[in-house]
Amino acid sequence: MIRWRWNDPDHIDAHRADFSVSPERVMEWLVEEHLSRIEPPRREGWLHRSYEYPEVLGRSGLREVPPDGSASFWGYRKKRTIPSHLCEGEKSLTRHICLWGWWEEKDFVVHTLYPGERAPREIHDPDLKLQDLPDAIAFWRIHAIVVEKGDWSESHHRVP
Repeated sequence: MIRWRWNDPDHIDAHRADFSVSPERVMEWLVEEHLSRIEPPRREGWLHRSYEYPEVLGRSGLREVPPDGSASFWGYRKKRTIPSHLCEGEKSLTRHICLWGWWEEKDFVVHTLYPGERAPREIHDPDLKLQDLPDAIAFWRIHAIVVEKGDWSESHHRVP
């Protein structure tokens, strides 16, 4: 049986309010329906995939925006030190879940889990590989993370 754990339990708290089904329940479903079906030789490196849950599981904070920047802006989300492409608005209900993590022997370590489709690393992410930068720029040029007023600032030093 595959065991799983959060790499940083505080990180999931950044997404917890977007779930209508507990993230722990979603992880149990992912283990049973998907992760347990991955054969051991393929349990290496990062896993970064989207899955469709059997019911609505939360609200996606990712939205397509015009490339001219008229409906979006750059700012710092709470507890983040890199800027993100943001927009204000409402999140949309989704059955999709994005899982990022890696294998440590028989355990699966969850880096992040959030309602919505898979998205590439943000363009300012220090872990973004140079060869992945063109795809990240193309994606984040027309996609933004939905935030509410007060959930972002122009400087990461002012965000609690």
